[in-house]
Amino acid sequence: MTRGKGKVKEILSTTEREVLQGERRELQDALKNEYGVGTSAQQIDKDKIKKQIDNIDRAIADREPPKVRGAEKDAMAKESERIEEELREGMPTRDEMRYPVRNPGAVRKHMNWDKRNSEKIERYRYIQRVLNPDDPRSVENLRKDK
Repeated sequence: MTRGKGKVKEILSTTEREVLQGERRELQDALKNEYGVGTSAQQIDKDKIKKQIDNIDRAIADREPPKVRGAEKDAMAKESERIEEELREGMPTRDEMRYPVRNPGAVRKHMNWDKRNSEKIERYRYIQRVLNPDDPRSVENLRKDK
């Protein structure tokens, strides 16, 4: 994903991290329980599994959120608040999204809003994953009821 200032590091969501960690556990269990005994074919499988575990470890490490402290964290929180206010402007309400038949033009309104704000949405998601890696806020939380 690229933006005006170059590439932005993609951060794992909580679900993505849990899935990768689950895959890692399964591979480790397979390594302990089934492989490494006897034939050379089993030894090849063992090496392949170890490489897969290393790849998962690398993927998790490369996509962990950066550690932020102090002034940088405050600045990101302030930027998040500013982006929240900007995203709320023109954002279709929950009612419009839930019942588009009752709200003619709601789908088009959402598509236009999404197109106009795609960079802000991506930045907001990034900030939320950095500040709250275990429970980032969703853009959907910004939607008004009516």
